[in-house]
Amino acid sequence: MLLCIVQFARPWVPGIIKSIMISKVICKRFPAVGISIAKRRRIVQMKCFRLWLCSAVSLVLLLTFSLTALAYPHPGSTVTASELDTIKAKVAAGVSPWKEAYDAMMVDANNGLSVTSHAVAVWNIPGYYADAAGHDAAKALLDKDAAAAYSGALAYRFTGNTAYANKAKELINGWSYTNTAVTGTDGPLASAYLGVGLIQAADLIKDYPGWSSADQTQFKNWITAVWLPKWDSINGRNNWWDWSLFAQLSFYHYTDNSAAFAAEVANLKTQIDTSIDSNGFITEETTRGSNSLWYHYFALSPMTAAAEVVRNATGEDLFNWVSPSGKSIKLALDKLFYYVNGHISEWPYSSNTGYPNTYDSHLYPLNMYEAMGEIYQNTDYDIFVTQYRPVGAVLNGERIHHFAWVYPTLLRALIPVIPGPGYAKVEAESYSGSYKISIAATSDTGGGSMVRSTDNNDYIYFNNLNLGNGTSGFQLRYATPNTDGTVEFRTGSSTGPLLGSLLLPSTGSWSVYNTVNIPVTGASGIKNVFMVFKKATSGSVADINWFSYTTQTLIEAENYSVQSGLSVSATADAGGGSKIGSTDNNDYAGYNNVNFGSGGVSAIEVRYATVNTNGTLEIRSGSPTGTLLGSILLPSTGSWSVFNTVSIPVTGASGVKNVYLVFKKPASGSVADVNWFRF
Repeated sequence: MLLCIVQFARPWVPGIIKSIMISKVICKRFPAVGISIAKRRRIVQMKCFRLWLCSAVSLVLLLTFSLTALAYPHPGSTVTASELDTIKAKVAAGVSPWKEAYDAMMVDANNGLSVTSHAVAVWNIPGYYADAAGHDAAKALLDKDAAAAYSGALAYRFTGNTAYANKAKELINGWSYTNTAVTGTDGPLASAYLGVGLIQAADLIKDYPGWSSADQTQFKNWITAVWLPKWDSINGRNNWWDWSLFAQLSFYHYTDNSAAFAAEVANLKTQIDTSIDSNGFITEETTRGSNSLWYHYFALSPMTAAAEVVRNATGEDLFNWVSPSGKSIKLALDKLFYYVNGHISEWPYSSNTGYPNTYDSHLYPLNMYEAMGEIYQNTDYDIFVTQYRPVGAVLNGERIHHFAWVYPTLLRALIPVIPGPGYAKVEAESYSGSYKISIAATSDTGGGSMVRSTDNNDYIYFNNLNLGNGTSGFQLRYATPNTDGTVEFRTGSSTGPLLGSLLLPSTGSWSVYNTVNIPVTGASGIKNVFMVFKKATSGSVADINWFSYTTQTLIEAENYSVQSGLSVSATADAGGGSKIGSTDNNDYAGYNNVNFGSGGVSAIEVRYATVNTNGTLEIRSGSPTGTLLGSILLPSTGSWSVFNTVSIPVTGASGVKNVYLVFKKPASGSVADVNWFRF
């Protein structure tokens, strides 16, 4: 830092020195003509004082400016102050999934208030593969403290409650004043991937007045003396070095050490270029046998987190940086994503038998791809994680395993709305997984393949099926001569929540196919959908060619193309967002190019609130006085803050139309506040 200040000040130094020298010359050679010696002395002293004062002030201002210019923004390691402001507003408005993610984080923060320091003077971490129990027990000491400190520091940023900041400070101080050595085979690695949690917590409370400068100096000196040498001692360039880079960049960001930070950025670029091969695999991790897929994630997680620190600190974008040899973080992310997103069986380096077919919110690599969905604005990444939100840290039992992407859903400033597909046709043989079925050619129109051997309790499933804003039914194309077989659609697992089921009528033959509609409820959003076969007697339920569905379209009321007399304000309805109000008699909102599909719709659902019982909502096409599609006298919801959904039967709602919501009321006052409508 001092070197940087000196380099910055160098152009200013000659001028400062010159002013000082001039003052000395004046003191010695000020002309005495016509002026008494005493008066001359006073004048010279005043001029000298002024010049020296100007020089001193210039130097102070220079140093102050230099220090300010070189300081990084805080907080700003993995979340910035402006991002926190955006997220806090969403939480305050109860917007999903931020509110749920915040609630989960606050559970951790409140539990953390009862955590007392587990710091030890000598922290010994034996190698995991030599002593798993000893390794986990030793890691738990720092894991618990770092988790409580980090969640507490975040809770302080959200709530302003100093109890959380004091707990974070207490736990950070506990280690910085107690720990003097890190030993053991896995000491360098564990101190990086757990210790970075303390550094992130420190960044979040760096401006907290209750954390003294003496304590902060002790923290910096402790990391410098005890942990940095361990991180620098790492020789291998596998995931160990990735974690070292993340930890060091986080620390140098916290300490505003721009020279050391720049050196680690250069090392990170070298790591990207040398550790990733031309296909996107991470060379050092391909040799890890049945754990090779996990270690790909375990290398990419700190690498991406380190890139986030760099972007927040300096604005440099390493997420999209491509090395001279064509290597990039995105190349490796997309390679891993292909396999974890339904192609685990194709992983070329091992069977990865431990990788599960179904996920939960704490399973790798969801947390990383939740974060990367925002970084790259990648819809596929978002679809992959949507149904598991709020996504949290990767856990080892009940403890956080490492501190990259701990609260990724909460700390996203933007989560895009993923539109439904409208109409979707899913070939049965394109399943993500199955249990005891087979595939054969179909004799149905169009040819292709079908699923058969669908005995009792057999199933197929489809990961990340996009059901949009909802569908009312699945159209199933099947053949069977039997009358005692049932098809169930479930979510999550073969025994998960039931969406709908149907006892299949006989089609008369295994070669004759019919299409039947299976009504469903709760079929919305991104879900893993299971098709489960049930039959009281032996034999196959049916041969399945495909199923299809049509998703609803939801239009936010405030997203009108044209309006008259309306206002827009925040809504108290579930999910937050905005609504339209001030809907007096003959006011309207128009929406251009609404696509009802070639088959049309028979009803439009409207989400509204009103205390009145004499207001009518008309739905028209073309203009506010155009063709009436449907209307309803809106029942009172009991309060302007209580929203209900009403279904309005419509006729002629097909194709693409400009649609108008027109409000009618015989007396003065608003008809209703409207949140959205869908069909």
